[in-house]
Amino acid sequence: MKNIYFRIGEEQVVRVNSSKMSKKYLFELIDERMQWIMAGLEKSIQKERMVVGKEILYRGETYLLSEDERFKALHLKCINGDSQKHLIYYQEFYKRDAQKYLAERLEYFGTLMQLQPKEMRLRRMKRQWGNCRSNGIITFNIHLMQAPQECIDYVVVHELAHMVHMNHSKAFHHLVEQYLPESKVKRMRLKMFSTSIRL
Repeated sequence: MKNIYFRIGEEQVVRVNSSKMSKKYLFELIDERMQWIMAGLEKSIQKERMVVGKEILYRGETYLLSEDERFKALHLKCINGDSQKHLIYYQEFYKRDAQKYLAERLEYFGTLMQLQPKEMRLRRMKRQWGNCRSNGIITFNIHLMQAPQECIDYVVVHELAHMVHMNHSKAFHHLVEQYLPESKVKRMRLKMFSTSIRL
């Protein structure tokens, strides 16, 4: 093919059609087109906003509350509770789920990387998925539970890597890549997904 084509398909998947090219060159092209890609993804995602009280965005997928046992308690709250508190019910659900799940992923990757954080905290954050302080305290955004599985793992490894490198140097990215192959792809998917935080 003489030309390179970028298309945004179903489920916000960005497809690149071209002749054979190196991964390095592909990522350079994606970086150049990032503004266009993000605008297209935002437009696509706007069409698929979940219906609060009936649906939930959970680990990268949208589910009907009434059809999945995992969300039974949340569904009952939304049916019987105050409609003005639906967002609070969702935030409580995400926080409870994050408490268990993120602790498990942090322990798994922490053992793998031989890094032990001092403490894990959870809170709502508008601009960050997570952060790591120099004292070893790692904080995660409770809405990380909306992101796809591979993106969640990326944030966990990213924050653990900050215990070694408190920057985004080449050494930092090399450490992340060492424990999470294709980390640049996962980071890019997370950037794209960031536009879809609903609550």
